[in-house]
Amino acid sequence: MTEPVPFEITMAALREHFTTRARSEGEELKLLAGTVVVDETALKRIRRIAHSLAGAAAIFGMPAVSTEAADLEEAIVDGAPENDIASQSTLLADRLTNLGSCQPA
Repeated sequence: MTEPVPFEITMAALREHFTTRARSEGEELKLLAGTVVVDETALKRIRRIAHSLAGAAAIFGMPAVSTEAADLEEAIVDGAPENDIASQSTLLADRLTNLGSCQPA
């Protein structure tokens, strides 16, 4: 019978997986932010990314990412101007692509 993996080790692996995914989504957000003004599909994808990040980032101890993502999703739901959504997307994308560096999340 194998020993169970300690919770801390499991969470560290999950956090690393999340961080990798979030960096990738940051790169995607950068691209989408440039097309949101003319592309409804981009807006929908940004909302899905923001929604996913809002919940997951909090679980992995990244409250700033969670808050920014929730704010972005709320802006989309509330019908904020597309330029504002693009700006918020870019700011969140910058935070995401820097995850794991010396900057706080």
